[in-house]
Amino acid sequence: MSDRFDVAGIEERARTAGYRDGLIELFAAAVLLSLAVLWVASPALVGIGSAFIVLYGWKVVERVKQRVTYPRIGYFQERPEAPDSTARGMLTFIGLSFGLMVLAVLFSGGLGDAASWRRAAPLMSGVTLAGAFWYMGDRSGFARHKVLAVYSAVTGLLLWVFGSGESYEAVVWHLLGVAAPLAAAGTWGLVRFLHTHPVQETSADG
Repeated sequence: MSDRFDVAGIEERARTAGYRDGLIELFAAAVLLSLAVLWVASPALVGIGSAFIVLYGWKVVERVKQRVTYPRIGYFQERPEAPDSTARGMLTFIGLSFGLMVLAVLFSGGLGDAASWRRAAPLMSGVTLAGAFWYMGDRSGFARHKVLAVYSAVTGLLLWVFGSGESYEAVVWHLLGVAAPLAAAGTWGLVRFLHTHPVQETSADG
């Protein structure tokens, strides 16, 4: 009988452990809160803010993990996904979300109706975030991330159906409505992680 390591299983368990600190949920909640503020200030700022988050957000998460997570469970370097494939998948999904938004605008009033675009904004937000949470759930193995994906899509749809289109208030409420359970889940995860994973003190006697 030969000894064989379940490499895929080991990587999956190590990756799941890296999500137990709740930091990804807290970071996502902070991002959604920031985007909600930008929507209130000026919708034109949302794209700039999103680009800044994509470029620098993970660096912030990594710095916090170096202080909080790695001293408790060690460092795990995942095998990187093909960047071209990942970027293509993200752009494809965002494109599909925008296409759904266009169809919603055509259905509710027409491309020239500004109120229809404002009304459909939470629908695009809901579907786009749903894709991000579902991907997160595939990576983490946690059912709560996929529950959040469904929640985001359903609330975005409801806000589109019942929204007035008078302002971008509906998309702001959607972002805040998703940020709240994210913050709660992240806080719970972080407190539990700190309690169950104390920093291992090294003995000076060696």
